[in-house]
Amino acid sequence: MLEVKNVRKLYDNKNGIQKANFALKEGELCALLGRNGSGKTTLLKCILGLCEIDDGEILFQEKPVDLQYEQVAFISADGSSMPYMEIKEYGKFLHQYYKSFDLEKYKQLCESMRLKTDTKISSLSKGEKMKVELAAGFAMQAKLILLDEPFTSLDIYAKEDAVKLLLDHIKEDTILLVSTHDIEEVESIADRCIVLNDGNVVEDFYVDTLHDSGRDLKTYLQKYRPE
Repeated sequence: MLEVKNVRKLYDNKNGIQKANFALKEGELCALLGRNGSGKTTLLKCILGLCEIDDGEILFQEKPVDLQYEQVAFISADGSSMPYMEIKEYGKFLHQYYKSFDLEKYKQLCESMRLKTDTKISSLSKGEKMKVELAAGFAMQAKLILLDEPFTSLDIYAKEDAVKLLLDHIKEDTILLVSTHDIEEVESIADRCIVLNDGNVVEDFYVDTLHDSGRDLKTYLQKYRPE
């Protein structure tokens, strides 16, 4: 279980997280939604231990996340890959660094997304770099997978590949938390949605419950559009 307990993280400009309080269970794919500046990326960084929180507590399997780095994967549209490496070299590097990294799975995922592994990462498009990050992240065999805007820069076919990857990796012992602006894509796959507005968790609901009430996600979230 991932537990975010009364977390606060504010920067000098007062942006950040005012209050976040929720828990995610294994087997859940949760969408983290909110407009630009709502605090989504800050919250992911807090969960990863990349930001020191001002108040509150974040636990994964009852321990701090930064003490379990091999159990956690972070997939970002900004990319964390080594630009001077070829795709296959990047996989070998990660395999040496992380015991849990499955090199064969990485190769298979790259192939399934039509990546030529002898290509230097620096020569790839943004969408192709995102594919590399997706392959690397899901080859980690992590139990907690955080994704920051995974559909950014992906064309329609690459989005289909990304969605399939997400669905294939929803397991009983895995938690996926996806920060995204792509409401249509996430509505089709997410079990649950958490909405941030001005640094506060203002909504936490299950997608099936929303649909059972006759509403869709895009229409429901219109109330948070800036005037």
